[in-house]
Amino acid sequence: MMNYFVYIKDILGIKTNLDNFSWVYGSVAPKVNESEFIKCKVKINLDVRKTADVFDKSLRLDELDRYNYFYAKKNHRKVYYDRNLIFNSKIRYSIEIIGNEINVIVNKSYLKYIKYRFMNLHSLDYILTDLVSGILLENGYATLHCSAVNIGERTLVIFAPPSSGKTLTAIKLCESINAKFISEDIAITDGLNIYSVPWTSTFRFYNHESESKVDRVVGFLNKNIPMFQLISIGEQKSINSYLADNSFVDVSRITDVIILGKGKPKVVESSDRFFENIINLNKYEFNYHRSPFMLVMNYFNSDFLIDKMYESEKNIISRLIKNSNCYRIYDENPLDYYTQIVEKIL
Repeated sequence: MMNYFVYIKDILGIKTNLDNFSWVYGSVAPKVNESEFIKCKVKINLDVRKTADVFDKSLRLDELDRYNYFYAKKNHRKVYYDRNLIFNSKIRYSIEIIGNEINVIVNKSYLKYIKYRFMNLHSLDYILTDLVSGILLENGYATLHCSAVNIGERTLVIFAPPSSGKTLTAIKLCESINAKFISEDIAITDGLNIYSVPWTSTFRFYNHESESKVDRVVGFLNKNIPMFQLISIGEQKSINSYLADNSFVDVSRITDVIILGKGKPKVVESSDRFFENIINLNKYEFNYHRSPFMLVMNYFNSDFLIDKMYESEKNIISRLIKNSNCYRIYDENPLDYYTQIVEKIL
């Protein structure tokens, strides 16, 4: 049985025989019907199989070109990965790109044992995050490490270093002045509009009045003990567990870009070094420039150009800054960023 998930409305969806799939673009996406998946511009078909069924029976890896544990043909956007694990077991997958459709076949052992980035061995969710961020750039969309809200005719895109307050600021704006939620950790932009990526859940690290005692304890441990994040306890909740049904916007025209910083409280209206800072924050979060899979796909395919993707990202971010009001907000207390936005920007 195949399940369908849409992570960005009309833009990014997954069809899979898994019950769920957690990655940068969302960990709590609900199941949708096939018609919603079909409307997506970028589609992933993810099939988990037994090891013997991952590759076609007729495939001969020794007839392909090799790049470490990867195998491929020149100028054919399909890569095979095959590696011995332990006790004669293997980790194995194939990924093929046809236009904007990504076909993935992976064995159960890879999903079970490869959970994180370790040297050149990356989990499937990391591989697909890198690949999708690149494919989106080929289509004119840059993935941003930001939060975003809509307030009437204003749409704010908020950047900050990790764990500095962008998520908390967006949530507080939604709770305090009924701002419309767009994203809390990841969003997509073409340089003019912001597209919601609503199914991430880093906000669970922050306390909410509606949370149970268990939620608050788990949130505290996740936020303050990094290794605890490797343990899954309880069901992850989506943002609509905290906000009303009419509190969401799928796409909105950007008017303001904000970078948060720690320091004496003040608001500075300036775009100075915005481009460099946003590029830096994106490089910290996204790894398509140096991902082993992306480099291998680039090596074998003359039309799979990572440098061209990066140029697209830079052009989109330049357009974002050029067409927006730009502010830096400084405060010692992350809880007070939203107050300065309400009092001095809106």
